[in-house]
Amino acid sequence: MCIRDRYQRRVHGDLRNLMGFKRFVQAGRVAYINYGVDHGKVCVIVEVINSTRVLVDGPTLGVPRQVISLRRLALTDHLLKVAKGIHTKALEIVIKKEDLVKKIGESSWAKKLASQKRRAELNDFERFQVMMLKRQKAYLVNKDVAQSHGKKPKKESAKKAQQAKMDNNRIKHHFTLKSHQKKKKKKKKKY
Repeated sequence: MCIRDRYQRRVHGDLRNLMGFKRFVQAGRVAYINYGVDHGKVCVIVEVINSTRVLVDGPTLGVPRQVISLRRLALTDHLLKVAKGIHTKALEIVIKKEDLVKKIGESSWAKKLASQKRRAELNDFERFQVMMLKRQKAYLVNKDVAQSHGKKPKKESAKKAQQAKMDNNRIKHHFTLKSHQKKKKKKKKKY
C-alpha cells in the first residue's frame, strides 16, 4: 500500500464508500434482460467472461444458463452472495432462500415496467379515458392548491360566457350559410 492510499483511507475512510456507482458487473448481480428472446425476464450473473459478455442463469426465473452480451442486460440493485461459476441447483436454492422473486416484484422498477406494459396494451378508448382522468386530477389539484393559498377558484365571468356563446352561434351560422350557398350553386348548374 502506497503513502497516498494510506492518506486517503485515513482522511476519507474506505474508498468504496466514496463511489457513487454501485451496480457493478459481478457474480451474483441480478439483471433484467432488455432485448432478445428472453426480453422482460430477470437473471443472475454467474460469471464474467470478458468486458462485453457474461454467463447468466435463472433457474426459477425462466432463463436458461447462457452467455449473453452486456448490451442486452440492465443491472439491478439486487446482489446475491454466490460463488463465481455457481451451479444451477445451488443458485436455485439461493434464489428461493433470498426470496428474490418477491423482492423484485416489490421494487419500483418492476412496478414501472408493469405499468408500461399495461399502457402498451390499452386501446384507443382506454387511452382517451386516461386522458380525461388526468385532466380531472389536474383540475382538482389546482383547485386545492388555489384554496390552500387563499385564492378563490377561477370562475368564468358572465361576459366571457356570453362571448363564447356568440362565437358558437357565429360559427353555426357560418356553416349553415355555406351549405345554403352550395345548394344554390348546385341548382344553378342544373339549368
